[in-house]
Amino acid sequence: MVEESFYTIGDVSAKTGVKPYILRYWEKEFPYLQPMKNRVGHRLYSRRDLFIIMKIKELLYEKGYSIPGAKKLLWEMLLGKHKSLKLQYLEEIRKDLKEMLTAIEKSLSL
Repeated sequence: MVEESFYTIGDVSAKTGVKPYILRYWEKEFPYLQPMKNRVGHRLYSRRDLFIIMKIKELLYEKGYSIPGAKKLLWEMLLGKHKSLKLQYLEEIRKDLKEMLTAIEKSLSL
C-alpha cells in the first residue's frame, strides 16, 4: 500500500514560494484545488494539490495568464484535452531530469 504524504499550508508555502493567503485565495478561484482539512480545520495538501499549485503559479506568474485564462487552461489540461501541452510538459520534465542526472554525475565525479 502506498502511503500518501500530506503537507500543511506552511509546508506548501515554503515548497512553492506562494504565500498562504494566496493559496487560500486560489482555493476559491480554482475549484479543483481543494485540500483536505483535519479535525481542527487545518488544511492538508496532497501531492496532487502541490502539482496543481505549481501549474497555477507557472501559468499566472511565468506565462502571464489571467486567473480566468489559467483556470480554463488548467481545467482542460486536467481533463487531458491539450495533448500538445502534455507533450510540452513531458519534454520539460525530461529536460529537468537530464539536468538533475548531469548534476548528480558531476557531484559523484568530484
